[in-house]
Amino acid sequence: MTESTPLISVVIPTYNRADIILKTLNSVLNQTWRNIEVFVVDDASTDNTAEVMAGVKDERVHFIQLAQNSSGTRPRNEGIERSSGEFIALLDSDDEWVPEKLEKQLAYLRQQPGKNRVCMTAKYNKRPEGMHLRRNKDLKKYSSIMEFLLLGNDFQTSTLLLDAAIAKQTQFDPTLRKHQDWDFALRLQERGARFFYLDLPLTIYDDSDSTARISSDGKRDKSLIWLESIKKRVPSYIWFGFYAKIIADSYLLSNEKSKGVAIYLKLLLSRKIKFSHFMAMMNERFKKLATITAKRFVPGK
Repeated sequence: MTESTPLISVVIPTYNRADIILKTLNSVLNQTWRNIEVFVVDDASTDNTAEVMAGVKDERVHFIQLAQNSSGTRPRNEGIERSSGEFIALLDSDDEWVPEKLEKQLAYLRQQPGKNRVCMTAKYNKRPEGMHLRRNKDLKKYSSIMEFLLLGNDFQTSTLLLDAAIAKQTQFDPTLRKHQDWDFALRLQERGARFFYLDLPLTIYDDSDSTARISSDGKRDKSLIWLESIKKRVPSYIWFGFYAKIIADSYLLSNEKSKGVAIYLKLLLSRKIKFSHFMAMMNERFKKLATITAKRFVPGK
């Protein structure tokens, strides 16, 4: 590693993705930024992931197998702990990067002064009907990273590049089973992170089962655990906003829509959420419902 060509550590957590792990890994190895080390951390897969990875001969790649499945964020933390780069990039094992991702993002991040820098990018959502460009809004419009996330913006880990020091200091909460990305953003904020957004789509995010993920919000217990864990860490109007965003939405996107509407209205009328936030979240809901409805009426589906 030199000052002009810093080492980037790439962390790829995986579980039972033997059929696609090479596609993801190759999108890293084919990056125009060559000075990388890659940690593929296997969460005790039961398929032939180890056999597939044994065929990878690139000396930049390190394959780590956890002895026991963690069902959580342990693989990411393992890769972060082992990394030696000046910067860390995260990539889920079903996502991909465009070839210039690291080079362009690093150039942008290095233009930002100081330390504790965290950079996200726009992305392509890969869906059965094609690629959908997903952009965030200007970070400067929001009071905090949590308001940024509450009001419809993404903090998807596969888009991130950040200073290694704050990644190692922060890490992911190993106990969480849901909302790990949002929680990581909050943990970074609590440790003084400075967030930046590069408005270039440099990641291809596998969004093929988005409807299933939304429907799974009916299992609210894991969401409630996260909500309880942040209750004293964020302003109350932010907390109630996330409560509506998660719990009310799980009803709106099910057969119990009236319950979701009731939650939103109760929080609005009691002034527990801001009117401007309510309107922004409703706009986001209508767009999401329209997308789901359109999918259901695609010919042949």
